[in-house]
Amino acid sequence: MLAAHRIPELGQRDRFVRRAVKEGRVLTLADEEMASVPSQKFPGRTVQLFWSSPLEAKRWAEALTGNAGLQEISLAAFASEILPGLRAGKGLAGTDWVADPIEAEVDPADLQLRLKAEALPGYLRTLAAKGEVYLVAGDDGPLLQAITRRGAELYLLHVFAVRADAERYMKKAGARKIMTDPIADFTASTLPWAAERGHLVVMEPIPGAGGYESRAEDLRNRLMAV
Repeated sequence: MLAAHRIPELGQRDRFVRRAVKEGRVLTLADEEMASVPSQKFPGRTVQLFWSSPLEAKRWAEALTGNAGLQEISLAAFASEILPGLRAGKGLAGTDWVADPIEAEVDPADLQLRLKAEALPGYLRTLAAKGEVYLVAGDDGPLLQAITRRGAELYLLHVFAVRADAERYMKKAGARKIMTDPIADFTASTLPWAAERGHLVVMEPIPGAGGYESRAEDLRNRLMAV
């Protein structure tokens, strides 16, 4: 288990998350062999270096490699490909790395979750502007995914912004059809129905990075405030 972060590390990590989502990309060294350093906290583990600021990225590229070569990684690729790969290799993410004695060495799964949470408000604004969402349904209405967590059975309602994504999930889940739910009905009927039953709602605010769970009442409040 990773140790708890201290306040300077938390600030460094959170600044990276905000910038990465706002800009839609992160930066790392063009020379991939130089883009990692040994962990300061966990012997035998490595930290892959990433930046959200082009100025800081260029400065450290020059310091570490002698040239300003950088590669840009889209937010979607970073969250859906790079971080899962880093996690599989038991690596850590160095967010806005500056070679300080106190560095943010972030667990990739934790960083992915925080990026999705930061991306959710923009995703909801897009949904509100589009005016509809898609649900996978069976004969009796929206299809729910049953899971067991801490010994209790919970149900997840998957919601999609793109019909093609809903169709892919429909085939995997063995559902019967796709429902188009106008935002007005989604907030006035579907979400209160899910909230009354304690169902969680799952959306994918970063394409390909997997679902992000939210309480139905919280999601409704956020959509109503858009």
